Amino acid sequence: MNDTCDPWQIPEHPFDYAKLIRHPDGIGHIPEKKQGAKIAVIGAGCAGLCAAYELMKTGLHPVIYESAKHPDGTPRIGGRCYTYRFPGDPEAFAELGAMRFPPVHRLLTTYMDRFGIDYSRPFPDPLVVPTVLWFEGKKHFIPVGGPLPPEIRKASDAWRRLAAPLANQMIRVWNTPALREKQWKTFAEQYADKSFYQVLREQGLSRKEIRYFGSLGLGTGGFDSLFPISFLEILRIVVCKWEVGQRLIRGGTDQIPLGFWKRPRYCRHGGRQSVSLLNKDTLRPAVREIYTPCDPAEPVLITDDTGKREPYDAVIVTCSLRALETGIRVNRRTFSDPVWTALQNIHMVSSGKVFVRTRTAFWKKQPPESTLNCTITDEITRGTYLFDFENTPSGVICLSYTWEDASLKLSGPDADARVSKSLEVLARIYGKDLISREVAEAVSFSWENADGYNGAFKLTYPGQYEYQKILCRQPLSPEPESRNGVFLAGDSVSWAGGWVEGALQSGLNAAMGVIRKIGGRVHSD
Repeated sequence: MNDTCDPWQIPEHPFDYAKLIRHPDGIGHIPEKKQGAKIAVIGAGCAGLCAAYELMKTGLHPVIYESAKHPDGTPRIGGRCYTYRFPGDPEAFAELGAMRFPPVHRLLTTYMDRFGIDYSRPFPDPLVVPTVLWFEGKKHFIPVGGPLPPEIRKASDAWRRLAAPLANQMIRVWNTPALREKQWKTFAEQYADKSFYQVLREQGLSRKEIRYFGSLGLGTGGFDSLFPISFLEILRIVVCKWEVGQRLIRGGTDQIPLGFWKRPRYCRHGGRQSVSLLNKDTLRPAVREIYTPCDPAEPVLITDDTGKREPYDAVIVTCSLRALETGIRVNRRTFSDPVWTALQNIHMVSSGKVFVRTRTAFWKKQPPESTLNCTITDEITRGTYLFDFENTPSGVICLSYTWEDASLKLSGPDADARVSKSLEVLARIYGKDLISREVAEAVSFSWENADGYNGAFKLTYPGQYEYQKILCRQPLSPEPESRNGVFLAGDSVSWAGGWVEGALQSGLNAAMGVIRKIGGRVHSD
């Protein structure tokens, strides 16, 4: 991608959100009579808290509801930015949800710079660090910069011959909006109804090449689990360079939602405030019901798990689409029929991880060729990643990171069985058990089984592109869709499903919808 391109802008919606949030007066202006009006935000993840943070500056009063809890039963802020700190050593942590991001995600990096969050460290992706590939019972050790095994290289070359020309077509038109829109529309017409696997076969990749490529993926492992999804989802990742140069966040990804929750800023109503202070440092309980009245001038009613019902001028809903459908009563008039159809049918990806904390990051003390490495395999663990920390000798190993069918295989066994199976697989790959004697604590998590989620994030199947378009545009829709005052947000309704950047963009879309609903104006063109 040449220096004049802006790959961070999503092709379907190339809007400069980073510029919007830098506006000195905030993202919009609300009427004086609406200063201090309460807006319900359902979900204390990045989308909801970003929306709350920006609405607070305009003079509105966001009220945050959340159903997720820590293992000790206390409410949990963060959504899928779920940083689990091990009780035996809180300086060591496991990222149970989002754990890596590309530096081209400019909205996210703008907020992280504002919050003083350090994201300078590369994520230990395959081939970025010493890597072991184990496919079909064969072990391949690849030092940093080392050559790929012949069969893996052949599969990767075949993928590049497919992907590079498509990316270059977008590069050539990127800085001419009309041509860029036309080219992406052509891609959508060509690929939205085709699966990832179908396109690979149509482009001449052999089944063996597809199998090898699927295990290694775009450099992060495990993409064969995503073969049934629409190829357009993969093409968007390639064009936008989301798999390139990924970073981790020192101190944990939960610093992002906590920044929105705790960081004070000047607000038109009440002076210097924070979302936490406005909410008296307390999250409201889970929402039981959203009731939208017939008259759009009347407030929306929110009932929480305690039975308390409160009126709001507008509501932002950021919870999982499955949680919205199965866990909250919502009357039909809240959304249009097309929106209901989309949220009921669009595909949600399952995902799971298994972690252990080790007493030391022992792999750093030994030559890479003789110890544990980042491990990508066709076995049940799929992806294994190694983490060390500046302030503690502890290490953390993600024994297994899986998506879709691969994730469901490990969602049934209990936590101890997941760890045991993962250790068993890795011992077979390395010829001996390098990990068990070092294990101090363990944690595992399945987003498919997580209460309030029932899935990790959205990726469309072939034929669902129109569903995605409907959900992404719901907060920005003209009358009558937006007049009810209930706006969808969260990465599940964004073009960038599964990424924090998409969650933030959707939160801002919903916040702009709220401002327009109450008679204000948005500082955007």
